[in-house]
Amino acid sequence: MIGDRLGSLLGRRLAARLFRPPRRPHHRHPADFDLEASEGTVRTADGIDLHVWLVPGRGSGTAIVGHGIGLTKSASLRHAELLHRLGYHVLLFDHRNHGRSGTDRARRELADRFSRDIAACLAAASERWPNAGPVVVWGFSFSTFPTLYSLRSPATPIQAILCDSGPGLELEPMLRRFVSDGGAQLPALARSALRHPSAVAAFAATAVSMLGAEWPPDASASASGTTPMLFLVGTEDAVLDPAQVRTLSTRYPHAKVAELPTGHLLGLKDAEPEYRTAVASFLAALSSPRRAEERPVSRAPRADASTLACSGGSAADADRTGRPSTSATTTEAR
Repeated sequence: MIGDRLGSLLGRRLAARLFRPPRRPHHRHPADFDLEASEGTVRTADGIDLHVWLVPGRGSGTAIVGHGIGLTKSASLRHAELLHRLGYHVLLFDHRNHGRSGTDRARRELADRFSRDIAACLAAASERWPNAGPVVVWGFSFSTFPTLYSLRSPATPIQAILCDSGPGLELEPMLRRFVSDGGAQLPALARSALRHPSAVAAFAATAVSMLGAEWPPDASASASGTTPMLFLVGTEDAVLDPAQVRTLSTRYPHAKVAELPTGHLLGLKDAEPEYRTAVASFLAALSSPRRAEERPVSRAPRADASTLACSGGSAADADRTGRPSTSATTTEAR
């Protein structure tokens, strides 16, 4: 029987595991989707080596593509294939503490540290494919948080972001629901311990403290106020409350919300035509002359290190299952 004191202790200790989950190998390769790719590493500003796949396109734009917590970039290959069809160059990466990327044992300022992964990939992609149309970042579930957080400064090379199944407005309630409904990739014994209310509360509070972020970014004082955003929301999402995402989106004047009757991270699987249409329409609008002239964009700094080899990858992030869907609704957030 877990009491309040033990539950709180377990919750605090398990919060660290959220950001360093058990490793999974890649369960799919770019070749599985007829994507020609090279493999390499990119070094972040704080010295973490990230494993990447680089998929060249026609040059319509450049996309940096992440993945959900406890997964790897192989979970995002279907999304990379979508982008490739639209002519985009695509850089897929494993976040620190995931897949084949390096380990970071830090327990503080993790929001900034995970955002450095995106910054390093932006720099590497800029070197690899200079002047290749709009530069976008696509995050999934947990990685939607550093995706939006990357817009916290006034200047950024990011010209648009896409967020699938997140993030929410309020971090602590979001994390409580995330862990209670099985979103955290933790061992079975740990998940059992986190059924206790004191453990859930301590887990969420500790995770928020470890992130160390001012959330959400202030639209009036950062690039988040001028950057186009597409939030892809599953109306049947049991892991992250769709209302949290909708409410967050209203803070940003250039945000759109595409709603699909699917579960967490299931839009492309269960509502493929509607999902593809929402993404393609959003990206097409970025290339319009008016959109291109609206905001000056800073160039990404040079990558600290980028080592590229031949195509590689293996395979291992299981997608959640859910009910099929039939339609999507896209709205501007106001």
